[in-house]
Amino acid sequence: MTLFLPSTTTVAILLLGATVLLAFGSHALEQRFRVPDVLWLILFGLLAGPVFHIVSPAQITELGAILGTAALIIILYDAGIDFNIRELRTVGPSGALFAFGSFGLAALLLFAVAYGIFAPGDWTTSILFALALAGVSGAVTLPIAQRLGFPGTIPSLLGLEFAIEDTLAILSVTILVAILVTGGGWGEIVPAVVLPLPLAIAFGLLGGFAAIQFLSRWQNRTFAGLATMGLLFVVYAGAESLDGSGIMAALVMGIVLGNDAFFRRWLPRSSREIFALDPTVRQVHNDIAFVLRAVFLVFLGILVPFQPLGVVAIAAVIALPIALLLLRRYLFLQGAQRGRIPAEFVDRVAGLYGRGLTNAVLLILAIDLLPAGPSAGLHAVLLPAFLIIIGTDIAMTVLVFLGSPPDPVAGRSAIGRPVAQYSSNDLGGDAGGDGFPPT
Repeated sequence: MTLFLPSTTTVAILLLGATVLLAFGSHALEQRFRVPDVLWLILFGLLAGPVFHIVSPAQITELGAILGTAALIIILYDAGIDFNIRELRTVGPSGALFAFGSFGLAALLLFAVAYGIFAPGDWTTSILFALALAGVSGAVTLPIAQRLGFPGTIPSLLGLEFAIEDTLAILSVTILVAILVTGGGWGEIVPAVVLPLPLAIAFGLLGGFAAIQFLSRWQNRTFAGLATMGLLFVVYAGAESLDGSGIMAALVMGIVLGNDAFFRRWLPRSSREIFALDPTVRQVHNDIAFVLRAVFLVFLGILVPFQPLGVVAIAAVIALPIALLLLRRYLFLQGAQRGRIPAEFVDRVAGLYGRGLTNAVLLILAIDLLPAGPSAGLHAVLLPAFLIIIGTDIAMTVLVFLGSPPDPVAGRSAIGRPVAQYSSNDLGGDAGGDGFPPT
């Protein structure tokens, strides 16, 4: 090795260190100016990959899929912990309505544009493209929503909506990929789609109960947070090894742990004491998620191919973020007319529609898992997908700046949620004492 020709290992370590530092700095900028850190991390990946060719896509493709899977596991696990069963009665119907409506309208629009412009006549690519990009990314929008100071039940409604949209995107893409990989008749497709769910629920319940038992006794021990994350990954692997849905198992495990007072009735009587989850345990989860998320977003920038786009495709890429915003605004206007949300907050709520980590992970995972033909189609639409993710985030940032001044708040989690004292969702308080937007 010479001074001017560092080894591959040195470059990799340098890239990792720079990524973590950039993630910290962009996180601080997001707190101060509400500019999503997704923009800076993907831009760094672009510079390291397609622009200066420091890292090639071939060097990180397999690792990117592994990190993407780990990121999805943590996203749904966190969504489960923040899911408050008690609040289903108050914001559940409205949150579900907005989530399904927003996801459905966006998916229809994205499919039509993909089928007509980005992947002409390619049903498989167009559907996967639409499902991966249809959902609003809670990892991008929740931190901004937290700083807008919405009153009443609006934070709870938004938290539930974002969690449902993330879940819809993940489940719909993973189910479609399973169908495409199976490639057989209904006798093979139906078991591949239906059977994973009961197994996932069973593994998630067992993992959740095991986490409650473990944390009730050992959460104040050193490395208890790491041990809990280890249990989460074991639950995922166990469900997957029996052809279950590991992603869904992670969601169920999070729901059980986040609503332990509700689920403890099925535990032995000696284990029914209420406990408060130590904030240091959750902080360990946040730190792991922080690094995974940052590295994957940089990988995304490296993997995005530079390719020429036609005039029509360029126009579609520019128009889609605007069209998605208008569709979402129309949905919330209809909700305001029916009393589901105050009319004065429609514009600000509708503007929270950025895409990010979940959408990018789903595209990369689909490319990694699918056979050569369908994955090649997705490779061709990576650049439009990347530009749409960036476009929605930029538009959201502009709308947030126009709507109200910045309101810095200290201390948030790795995927954009505030870090504070956490206790069971079924204890007192609207947010269950966790300091997170209730869902």
